[in-house]
Amino acid sequence: MSGSNRPAVLFLLVWLIFGGTASAQFKENFTYRGYFKDLRAVSIDANGNTLQQNLFHHRINFRYSMKHNFVGGLELRNRAFYGEFLKYAKGYGDQLEYDPGLVDLSWSWINNPAFIAHTAIDRVWLNWSNDKWDVRLGRQRINWGQNLVWNPNDLFNVLNYADFDYEERPGSDAVKVERYFKKGGSLQMAYKFTEKPEDRVMALMYRFNKKNYDFQILAGQYQQDVAAGVGWAGNIKGAGFKGEATWFEPMTDSSEQAFLTSATIDIVLDKGPYIMISGLFNTLGTSDLSKLLQLTPTAGGRLDVKRLMPNKYSVFVNGGGAISPLLNANLAAIGAIDIGGIFLMPSIDYSLKTNLDLSLVGQSFVGQADNKWQNLSSAVFLRIKWSY
Repeated sequence: MSGSNRPAVLFLLVWLIFGGTASAQFKENFTYRGYFKDLRAVSIDANGNTLQQNLFHHRINFRYSMKHNFVGGLELRNRAFYGEFLKYAKGYGDQLEYDPGLVDLSWSWINNPAFIAHTAIDRVWLNWSNDKWDVRLGRQRINWGQNLVWNPNDLFNVLNYADFDYEERPGSDAVKVERYFKKGGSLQMAYKFTEKPEDRVMALMYRFNKKNYDFQILAGQYQQDVAAGVGWAGNIKGAGFKGEATWFEPMTDSSEQAFLTSATIDIVLDKGPYIMISGLFNTLGTSDLSKLLQLTPTAGGRLDVKRLMPNKYSVFVNGGGAISPLLNANLAAIGAIDIGGIFLMPSIDYSLKTNLDLSLVGQSFVGQADNKWQNLSSAVFLRIKWSY
């Protein structure tokens, strides 16, 4: 889609979803919310060089309720990047403009070495539902994962834990149909539209409850593979216990067989702090330590469900809680055990006032080479967020 046509397409989407009228009924059924964020970052590379990056981020989410159980949604984010980081990140504006969906709804309308202004529509959908059925068409998030960090069951839109500033997570251009049954069961069918046939994703997932556990079974096509998986969520003596596993069997010689499984235990202590431990096994893991940096948002931040981590054996540990009613602290760590890599992400969040929050986040990628631990990449982020 050419850049000159995108504003017209955006106007058409708004008009189609939200009715093209400003009547009293329209205003009653129309809602919106969003936020403004200012994110400042200083990063340090493996050679000790420091770079400054600034990001101004605006998001707005629209909803419109229509007759006959229809609801429309449109969500977009506008971001402005500036700082010396852009002098070294050649082609970053073009990288941001890449849209993996069927329709190109991402564009950098200012793209130069000193300043980038970017807009992306990451949700636009029409939903119909009743007590037995739910149908959604358009760009949406299809969340089939059970775990917080690694989701082998999430065939449609994998999340990247390190990309902490993208709270809404990626979406897919898809149609999803869900049929509800008694006793909490459901059957979900989804199809992801793609330009290339070899990139399509289509699958079924059946969910049910047995002995106080929620189970899911899924099967379908993931790009050039046949995929089959299971997932569960329950409790063991008061501790949450979740897990997922998926097998990928190639349909063509250009793909690779893979098996991924992840399990999580989380505990909330009596006085409020929580602890979470998760593990991941991936048969496609490599021994290349440098690939750990693929997790960084500035490296693209996009992951594939068959390569949730670059290595085979990974462990995630997370702990934190409220220090005071207004102050929360958290420490997350990922250990890439077999390649000697560690990712650390401490954070502190403080509520300045209603709808106004201040966050301090650190990220550090370290690795072991020649029997020495060294910094691969580190950054400190200061973010202020106002929600409306």
